Amino acid sequence: MRGITRDCLLEMLDRKLIYVFGIATLLTILVVLYSGTVEINFGAGENMELNQLSDAMGNPIMRGFNFYLSILVFLAVLGTAGLVPGMLIRGRADYYLSKPISRSSLLLNKLFGIWIVYGATIFVCGVITYLTIIAVHGGFDWAVLYFLVFPLISLFIWLSITVFAGVTFGSQPISLMVAFSVWVLHMLVSGIRVFDEILGSTIFSYVVNVVYYVLPKNAEFSGMSMQLLDGRSVQSWMPLWSSLLFAVVLVYFTLTVFKRRSY
Repeated sequence: MRGITRDCLLEMLDRKLIYVFGIATLLTILVVLYSGTVEINFGAGENMELNQLSDAMGNPIMRGFNFYLSILVFLAVLGTAGLVPGMLIRGRADYYLSKPISRSSLLLNKLFGIWIVYGATIFVCGVITYLTIIAVHGGFDWAVLYFLVFPLISLFIWLSITVFAGVTFGSQPISLMVAFSVWVLHMLVSGIRVFDEILGSTIFSYVVNVVYYVLPKNAEFSGMSMQLLDGRSVQSWMPLWSSLLFAVVLVYFTLTVFKRRSY
């Protein structure tokens, strides 16, 4: 596994993707540094600094930090969607499949190699940015670990989708389209469930709820992070465990397809 993980790291460096994460982090740090000098005028002769605004509006600084981590996950998904299809193109697939390991081990090592390399990059960038936030605004809280761990879980879930699409269709664009379609479908059914009482116990309502519980719910992780940061208890861990269950089942199905496919 160490060899494949090292290859994933070299691929990221060779494709200059590390610079993309570096630029995103640098821009965010500049915004954080600028935010330390900002005062907001409410028109009544009062100025409110951002640390005071945090108390009034639920910590907008950490909400921005959470959004920044989501952007890093998005960049990682975009940057890695073509790795598995690229590994399985004609000629290159023969090279990988000739290795003295099973197909299951090959694909799992590739999946976890990608996750470790890009997850570590997201984690390091997140730590650097959070230390900057602490230096500018203060207020260190160990609950930030949820902000740093949840994106890693989210990345694994999205990788399970793109790896499945990569093995099934062998195309980077289709892998991205499948991941985007899953995200859009989840947002759609989540919006429809708001009107669940209006829909009543119809077949359509039942289908919407089934689709909602089956699909991964990465978008809800940010809300869970904010609840934990504010010292509140999470009302339901269902979005987390159901999303992980979805990823595990999808990885198992992907392995089944990969073992049966001829290259």
